[in-house]
Amino acid sequence: AIALFALVLAACGDRSGKVLEEPVFPPPATQPDTTAIATTVAPPEQFELVAPWVDGSTIPDRHTCAGAGVSPALFWSGVPSGTVELALTVVDNDAAGFVHWIVYAISPIETGTVEGEPPAASFQWPNSGGTSDWVPPCPPGNETHRYEFTVHALNQQLEVADDDSAADVLSILNATTIARSTVVGLTTGVP
Repeated sequence: AIALFALVLAACGDRSGKVLEEPVFPPPATQPDTTAIATTVAPPEQFELVAPWVDGSTIPDRHTCAGAGVSPALFWSGVPSGTVELALTVVDNDAAGFVHWIVYAISPIETGTVEGEPPAASFQWPNSGGTSDWVPPCPPGNETHRYEFTVHALNQQLEVADDDSAADVLSILNATTIARSTVVGLTTGVP
């Protein structure tokens, strides 16, 4: 019987020869593993367009027909991954969607424009007036119009036909836009 008891005790150990202890109930609280490296994934940066005025406020005269009429310096950040190219549009929705400016083929590494110029190596599509450049805001009479300045992140290069209108190009841009940011500016016409 003693030999059998010794054999049972030997069977209770693991292969290293250690003897297993009685289980404890409830089990003791365990400490967190401090050897693990904590990783934090930062949320993606928000795609944002910044203009020389506060969103929803008045566009400085310098950028309208009441002043020099030069295009404003615009800046953006947070371009999403997967962006193949960027485009800029300026639309007056109070004038039946008159397109003042379309700039496309902007490199996704660009971060903005300088005043009076489109970004380097980009192209300008003819606006609603038929010219391939910036048309400054100029509402008629005492009317106040809202102008939407939008930067589009596109998932492919913009492909348009030679005879596409500015409105056609806007539709194509909207179909290939994966993210956008808009700043609205107001301008009141001079009677």
